[in-house]
Amino acid sequence: MIFVSACAILGVPVRRSMPLRNIMIVVLGILLGSFFTPGVFSDLTTWGSALLVMLVYVIVTTTAAVLIFRRLGYMDATTAYFSSTPGGLGIMVIAGEEAGADSRLIPIAHATRVFLVVFSIPLYFVTVVGVEVPSISTFSTSATSYPDFQEFILLASCGLMGFWLASRIDLAFGRMLIPMVLSGVVYYLDLVTTPLPTPLITVAQVVIGSAIGAQFRGMRLLSMFRVGIAAIGATAIMLAVAAGFAKLFSPILDISEDALLLALAPGGLAEMSLIAISMNSDTAFIATLHIFRITMIAAAGPTLFRLLRNLSNKTPLERRNPSND
Repeated sequence: MIFVSACAILGVPVRRSMPLRNIMIVVLGILLGSFFTPGVFSDLTTWGSALLVMLVYVIVTTTAAVLIFRRLGYMDATTAYFSSTPGGLGIMVIAGEEAGADSRLIPIAHATRVFLVVFSIPLYFVTVVGVEVPSISTFSTSATSYPDFQEFILLASCGLMGFWLASRIDLAFGRMLIPMVLSGVVYYLDLVTTPLPTPLITVAQVVIGSAIGAQFRGMRLLSMFRVGIAAIGATAIMLAVAAGFAKLFSPILDISEDALLLALAPGGLAEMSLIAISMNSDTAFIATLHIFRITMIAAAGPTLFRLLRNLSNKTPLERRNPSND
């Protein structure tokens, strides 16, 4: 991620291979499905409480980020709003452009946020918390560590069918979600018991990390300086609030602090899920909360903006007498 980002900003003609990235997203969806075991669903009540924490987190951090992008990034209100959500890069760019925002600045803000989160979260856990991350230099080569032919066919079917359904439905993160659901079913029914091999997970990490870096292609340091500074400030607040919420609510919800922090951290679903897998954290819980966050932002973000804009366009008399509309 760091290497490709540096190359992109320096003018090296890097670009994302979307077919390869989509394949890795499907692979990640299948992998996430393997974590939804029967025992996981006994924690649904706890997860419901965590969803409320996530809702408050999104409201607080989005409000703070809007103020930072307005004051520090000199953005207009529309561009600042669509740059400030802790997730939903693709959706916010499209909705922001339709609402009249500067579509050149929104990707810079979101790409910077994801880059900083993916860079800083593992660093924080390793250097501050002292978490030991397993080495990837040695892979298990035992035959039992790889799915057999029947399991491979089932998992491949989950991936292909999930990708096809996602393309038909046109759901924003469906290429990961639907294979994850289908994979979760076959793992839950014990039709498949073997996880995906470690080398494949490593390839997924490299591809998705490189894809983050390639988003900086064509951006120049001078043009992105002010927006980048504002994005750094907004991301720092998002991470600080996530850390504070994790420390405050983890004993109340009886969830480990690292799992709650990874669930709240404003990175992408794919990126944070991979970090959770690497740290052997509560991956099913973390993925579920990120799916909820992205769904909430995608569904409510543009609608809330239209509501706020309509309210701001009304005169004080119209606000007191809505029947005059």
